[in-house]
Amino acid sequence: MTLALVAVSCSPGESGSQVEGLCGPSADSSAGRSLREVLGTDDFSTKVMQSDERFVREFKADLKEWQGGKNSTTPSYLCTYLPEGSEGRVVLDFAWSPTEELSRQRAQGGRFYDLNGASGRNGDLSSALFVTCDLGGELSSPSSKVLLRADAALTVNRGENLSPEREVRQLSFLYLMTREVTDVLGCENKPLKDEPVVKPLTAGAAS
Repeated sequence: MTLALVAVSCSPGESGSQVEGLCGPSADSSAGRSLREVLGTDDFSTKVMQSDERFVREFKADLKEWQGGKNSTTPSYLCTYLPEGSEGRVVLDFAWSPTEELSRQRAQGGRFYDLNGASGRNGDLSSALFVTCDLGGELSSPSSKVLLRADAALTVNRGENLSPEREVRQLSFLYLMTREVTDVLGCENKPLKDEPVVKPLTAGAAS
């Protein structure tokens, strides 16, 4: 997928109010508060890689063209957040993954979680979320064979210990941002309708 980068440069403390759509949750929303907790600041700028309309159109086209097999679709990059005065950032992208992908990742080990039926994975500088998204019409059959996968690259946390609190914070943020995506895609099963509850599935994970 060819992306058209739309950079939105915002004044300190005003990024949430100046960016609209999926990448600009309001500061007083659950997603907006969670974003600021992950970034550790109210002062940040946002880069929108593509409009909501283009994301939905091309992301659904990717699913329609998916031919099955073991490979996920090419990641669709949506948002980048850059805290003021930091070299770190948070980058969000989305893809369709075959249902077996989650089992393969679990077999490789790692820190996995249940979030109201969705599956989460944490790494030192990344988080992933796997969600069932039932779409209607001509996408009904292909959507039943894949999972909506959300990924967050979190270099903003470089050098910070991976504490249980941070793991919950990362996955809650990814869940809340992905909920907006499932809404605009029209996932008929409403997979992320409830507030995130993060439960560890592996020993030693966050509680």
